[in-house]
Amino acid sequence: MLDRRTLLGAALAAPLLPAAVTAQTRRKLVNSIAVEDSRVWIAAQIGSDPKPRYFVIDTGANVSLIDDALAKRLAMKVIGQSDLLGVGGVSRFPYYGGGKLTFASGLRVPNMLFAGTDARLGRDAAGALSAGLFTSYDSDLDFVKGEWRAYPDGRGDFTGLNRIPSRFISDRMYGVRILADAVLGGMSGEFLLDTGAPGQVVVEGRAALRSGLWSADRPYAPAQGSGIGRARVKRRIVRGGPLVIGDVTFPRPLVAVSAPGTPGHDGDGFIGLGILERLHLTTQIKPGTLWIAANTRPAPAERYSFSGLWFDREGDDIVVGDVGTGSPAAAAGIEVGDRVSSILWEELLRRNGQAAGSDMALRIVSGGKGRDVTLKLTPYL
Repeated sequence: MLDRRTLLGAALAAPLLPAAVTAQTRRKLVNSIAVEDSRVWIAAQIGSDPKPRYFVIDTGANVSLIDDALAKRLAMKVIGQSDLLGVGGVSRFPYYGGGKLTFASGLRVPNMLFAGTDARLGRDAAGALSAGLFTSYDSDLDFVKGEWRAYPDGRGDFTGLNRIPSRFISDRMYGVRILADAVLGGMSGEFLLDTGAPGQVVVEGRAALRSGLWSADRPYAPAQGSGIGRARVKRRIVRGGPLVIGDVTFPRPLVAVSAPGTPGHDGDGFIGLGILERLHLTTQIKPGTLWIAANTRPAPAERYSFSGLWFDREGDDIVVGDVGTGSPAAAAGIEVGDRVSSILWEELLRRNGQAAGSDMALRIVSGGKGRDVTLKLTPYL
């Protein structure tokens, strides 16, 4: 698999390709991708700017994003504003006409539209490219070779791949995204394929109770979901039953379950990069079909709150917002509403993000009385 530095070198070579080498004259266009920091990266050039930029490939998004400050530095023209719905609700965004977007293969998108955002999309990210990258042509996302391959005239041969029940969805104004059928712990559902989500599986609020994964006695790690909306979504990370996609089974995925009733995307949830990077993904555009095959990539390291704690800030105070069932924090008697003293917020987050096996020292104040607690961070799910 390539790294991001290699992507920039490939993108710099794009202007050296013959002018005739375009999407209209090549049967297969190969562009390098890299998986780093729980993101899929690709490099491209915007308009007449000679510098290649890193973009995140986000198949869960229906519109591409660009860093608002970068758009202004490049003097990109604002052509309107619109509301977008994402994790956390609805937010209003300016729209920029970005001119052409050029990839290393010579593929050019002539009139690229971006929504401007001040959200952090990842280290050094200029923006995020939406599902349209993968749903405009027959395409492969090959995470083993590190390639996005586009077939302007159609792929033709699907030997070695398994066609799965799926459908392409569009909301008229923006690009097309992919919903695929899957079975999670016996629950059949439709799941959005979302390479922009770093985790494994998310169950939306509408399916939380039906999944059986939101229950008082099930061990969980507290979490919150965030996205282009301003609000945050309360979630629990649990160990789920088998996830079956076509003929591929993932025995014990980590599942982030949104609180019952929480508004969400289309479908019952989404499948994130932690699962998708272990699949070969191919789109067939004319019938709106997805083909898959298991690949040889290992499962990425699992990350969640190994303490079982979620913290909130209330003015100058740090408050325990949630305590996961079955966690080290629960075993130590820490409760929701307890306060954490004698520590800065940034240091608290650093300690809580340490590797499994680390010790996490805290000063806990409950009922006006303080006590020192040391938790052993444990992968308890």
